Amino acid sequence: MPRKTKCLADMPPPRILLYPPTNSPHRPQGKFLQLHWQGLEYLIFADASIHGYHNQILAGFAKEQGLSHRWITAAQLELENPDLEVLGGGRFRLDQHAGTLELWDNSQAYGRFRTKGLAKRIAAAGPPWSDLRVSIR
Repeated sequence: MPRKTKCLADMPPPRILLYPPTNSPHRPQGKFLQLHWQGLEYLIFADASIHGYHNQILAGFAKEQGLSHRWITAAQLELENPDLEVLGGGRFRLDQHAGTLELWDNSQAYGRFRTKGLAKRIAAAGPPWSDLRVSIR
């Protein structure tokens, strides 16, 4: 039975991770995941040059956090952590010079990310995220 995540609007601002880091000279674009883990929302943005698939983003996060996981097949990841819930994913384009973050699409593996209140929660995460105009399509 799927877990019920409490209303994201009632949670603290999300923890936002960007690969490569925000001081990268180019304008990252690629895919992102929205997770709920240990009572927090995570948004993990990965440039297309780093991870081409949403499950690769999840595997990278799991490895970084020391979470047990394994690849069943080249396309199927098994994560052995009942406290982690993938809420969805999509695509992004970040242009810090223009001050914009665009979010759209969905993940074939995990479905569409949860859009309700997301722009406000991103702004609540503080700089540099609070300095961006977020558009969600």
